[in-house]
Amino acid sequence: MTDQTAKMEAILRSADEAFKELIHEKDVLAWTAKAAVDEFKNLDVEVIKDMICEDGCKVLGLSEEPNLLGAGRIRLDNLFGFKYPDGKKIGLLLNVESQNRRNPGYPLDLRALYYVTRLFAFQDPRGNYEDLKSVYSVWIMPRSCDDGVVHINTYAMRNVEGSSQPQLEHGDRMKLVFVHLPRKYRARKANPLAFLTLMFSDTSIKEDRLIDILSNKYKISTPDLFKWRGKFMNSFAEDISEYYKYQGFELGKAEGKAESEEFFAKILSEHILSRGPRDMEEARTILAEFNVSAELYSMTLAELRKSLDTH
Repeated sequence: MTDQTAKMEAILRSADEAFKELIHEKDVLAWTAKAAVDEFKNLDVEVIKDMICEDGCKVLGLSEEPNLLGAGRIRLDNLFGFKYPDGKKIGLLLNVESQNRRNPGYPLDLRALYYVTRLFAFQDPRGNYEDLKSVYSVWIMPRSCDDGVVHINTYAMRNVEGSSQPQLEHGDRMKLVFVHLPRKYRARKANPLAFLTLMFSDTSIKEDRLIDILSNKYKISTPDLFKWRGKFMNSFAEDISEYYKYQGFELGKAEGKAESEEFFAKILSEHILSRGPRDMEEARTILAEFNVSAELYSMTLAELRKSLDTH
């Protein structure tokens, strides 16, 4: 394992740990459920908080990760169940994941399908198939859209011939939800989609403003939440710059240029240009998000000027 590969893996573990701590905060989970789960969209956040099962990832009655014969194990760090006020379990399981990178190196939709089908299949209805719980697998993707709007795409089993054709009665029992977050939090009022952007995507908000927004708009003042959000943002910022350096390292190694700052600059400039800056000022704003050396910064600007043809 190369030093670059080891560093990338350490960064991803740090991001996963921070996300796990965040999503296990009841306030964060309740707002996330309200944003992504159809059954909760019309409920008050305080009501959703009271419905969250205290046993967290043990909602399937598990002491360890599910293991289907011959299929291996999957992690259930962020799997949640819900209950009615009388304590009776609701037939719904919610799995929440975060994916910081636009190109993780594998088809994300296949990983998501694997998770949701495994969780659905692991249930044991003992012949009473109507008792199978609905399963949501929600994938939060920070800073993955550039138009300033949250995009939520929900998928379930549908007749491919169209909505006018006969549909499965229970085709909604497995749902995949992909939440694409913009880079900036701009909401004037509290709403679940803006909350996700605030919590998981906007790296520019200072701590004092964050505390003010969460306290006044969302009535949240949990100290640990601020701590873990800070760690998530930091690991995400590192992930961005290190990922593109890693890409440059791997590609450069194949061409005998493993230590080439010039090669790194080309990789980074290509990414920045893919985000559609209209001029060098916008390109500099994007480049400022990356924690790179002064030399790499200058070389990347030079590469950008070649394409944008302006100074």
